[in-house]
Amino acid sequence: MSVNDIIEKQDEIKSHSYDFILWPEGWGKFKLRYEWKSHKLEESTTNNIPDQSGIYTLLIQPGIAGHPACSYLMYVGRTKSLRRRFKDYLKKEKLSSGRPKIFRLLNKYSDYLWFCYTTIEIENLQNTEEELIEAYIPPCNDQIPAKIHKVIRAF
Repeated sequence: MSVNDIIEKQDEIKSHSYDFILWPEGWGKFKLRYEWKSHKLEESTTNNIPDQSGIYTLLIQPGIAGHPACSYLMYVGRTKSLRRRFKDYLKKEKLSSGRPKIFRLLNKYSDYLWFCYTTIEIENLQNTEEELIEAYIPPCNDQIPAKIHKVIRAF
């Protein structure tokens, strides 16, 4: 392997790099439990998604060796219509949407993306989303709570 090959491979690997923060204090604060459902982000599963308000997460699940716990929670969002949001991601939030992290996620990992969701009343969406972002600190969310963001930036 030549030096140029090594540099190319390093660049490729870096393009798949994300920072994950594991913060047990944030996990312990979230006490509510929800029934989550998940579907591969593909056209054939669209009709399985309810047309209700809810919270959703985007997961990368590589399926390595069929291990059930191999997934990476990348994004937490809220929506008034889970089905509409699911369709948005299928269509072309893939086109440059002004959200580069989501654009990159949808285009680099389309074969491995899962849409996990739970239905929640509209009046509880914002608060629940904020609490889950604080608990998970997903790498593709920009709106990390200020108190956590300050600590993260200190390193």
